[in-house]
Amino acid sequence: MRKKHTVNERTNASVGLQYCAKELFTSKFTQQPRLGMTTIDSMFELAIDLRNRGELRDSINVLSKILTEYSVNEKTHRIYSVLGGIQADLGENEKALISFKKATELNPRSELASLGLYVTLAQLDKDEEAIQELIRYLKSYPADSYKVSLEELLEGLEKGYMTDYEDEIRNLAKLNGVGI
Repeated sequence: MRKKHTVNERTNASVGLQYCAKELFTSKFTQQPRLGMTTIDSMFELAIDLRNRGELRDSINVLSKILTEYSVNEKTHRIYSVLGGIQADLGENEKALISFKKATELNPRSELASLGLYVTLAQLDKDEEAIQELIRYLKSYPADSYKVSLEELLEGLEKGYMTDYEDEIRNLAKLNGVGI
C-alpha cells in the first residue's frame, strides 16, 4: 500500500510551484518591449503586477475579463496557468484545478500548467490523478521545474510513499537527470 504525501510535502511542492510561476511569468512578460503590446498583453501585465502586489482578487478579475472578452489564442494557456496559481494561493483548489486543466488542454507542453495541475490534484488528495499527470508530461517532455518534484518523489519512495509507481518514478528521474 502506498502512503499519501504529508501536508508538509504538499506545502513544499506548492511553494516551489509559486516560485517557478513567479520566475517564469516575471521573466517572460516584464522584459517585453512596451511598443507593439496588444490590449491583452497590457491587461495580462496588469494582472501580473496586481498579483505581485498581493491584490489577488483584482488580478483574478483582470484575467477573467481577458478570458471572457477575447478569443482563445496561443497565449491563453498562460492566462489559465496564472489564474490557477492565484486561485491555489487563495486556497480555491477546485477552481485552480479547472484552470490548470484548461491550461494543459490548450498547451499540453506547458510544464508550468502541468506542474500546477499535479500540485493541485495532490492538494485535493487526488494522488492517483496527480501522479498520472506527472507521468503524462514527463513521458513526452523533458523536466525542468518538475525536477524538484521528482527529487521529492524519490525521497518519498525511501519513506514508503507512492510505491505503486516506484518503477515509473525511478525511470522518469533517470531519464531527466535526477539522481536516484
